[in-house]
Amino acid sequence: MREVVFSQDDARVRTDAALKRERVRMWLEEHGLDGVIISRRDQFAWITSGGDNRVLNISEMGVGHVVITPTRHYLLAHSMDALRLFEEQVPGQEYELVSLYWFQGDPRVAARDLIGGRWASDTPLDGAAFDAHQSLSLLHYPLTDLEMARCRWLGEQVGKILIHVAQSIRPGESEEEVAYRLQVECLKLGIELDVLIVGSDERVFRYRHPLPTTKRIDRYVLLHPAARRWGLHANISRSLYFGTPSEDIRRAYEAVATLEACLLSQLKPGLSFGEIFEWQKQKYAELGFPEEWKNHFQGGPTGYLVVDALRCMTSTQTQINQAYDWFITVTGAKVEELVLLSENGVEIPSFQSPWPSFRPKASCDGVSVPDLWQF
Repeated sequence: MREVVFSQDDARVRTDAALKRERVRMWLEEHGLDGVIISRRDQFAWITSGGDNRVLNISEMGVGHVVITPTRHYLLAHSMDALRLFEEQVPGQEYELVSLYWFQGDPRVAARDLIGGRWASDTPLDGAAFDAHQSLSLLHYPLTDLEMARCRWLGEQVGKILIHVAQSIRPGESEEEVAYRLQVECLKLGIELDVLIVGSDERVFRYRHPLPTTKRIDRYVLLHPAARRWGLHANISRSLYFGTPSEDIRRAYEAVATLEACLLSQLKPGLSFGEIFEWQKQKYAELGFPEEWKNHFQGGPTGYLVVDALRCMTSTQTQINQAYDWFITVTGAKVEELVLLSENGVEIPSFQSPWPSFRPKASCDGVSVPDLWQF
């Protein structure tokens, strides 16, 4: 399905959400549970196929709580948010709404009492059989057709925004001015940013996460939005340079771009993330940067989680209809794209013209990735 479904009030969203609930009910049976409480924003977005249970932006836990039992599903919230969440975030999904006054306490306690028996929660809560967050996250894959279409759209739009913003940058303006434009362009499309990095010049070498400051840009710029819509993510890192880059910058950038292209050339269903990680470490060494893998997470699957960074050390396997975010970095350079593995192979929806492409000298099956853009 190529068409993007924007609205939550759509029969295709309702069908998609019903599929998620069935996955959870099978999971309940496998774990001998009478129910699960879902409160995290990322898990809520998944179970509702794009809903948002937040009020406070800086909290991982939302204000709406979903309860799934073998036969029923509930939405619990305080009265100031209950009706809004019910009508706008889960319309037609047949939740039983439980509204509480603020002085009646944590809705999760009421959720716990609703279930009775043995239950789990994706947030810490007394009496839970276990923390369900990581286990529930495994149910996110394979992504549905609706989710794959949304991921493609999100990647394409963020890629276009990065082109527009990169072409607008001028030496002498501050990192914060560039960050402002990037954020505005995203907000115009209903895209929010979980992370926004704009670093320049020596800060790109000194810090792995150079958040924007009042520093004036000279020549070298790193841009990184971790973009989110419908709870899904597109995390992208691009770099540009005014003039001719130094040998150190060119060597560092070609190393990370080569590693990225070669990794994507090998991506297929059935690879363990641990196996990919071991290959990455070997490739860092071959490219002359044997210790650099230690200095940053190496990435892995993405989607409703910004990235499941520690999955790289597990035997969990890649599969069709999965999204990835490998952030490959050495001192002075970083690359990162939204990558999808579909029945058609590897897709990079965030990469489009006129951003220049880089094709490694090494044999990587002709895979091209974004290059350092020189102005």
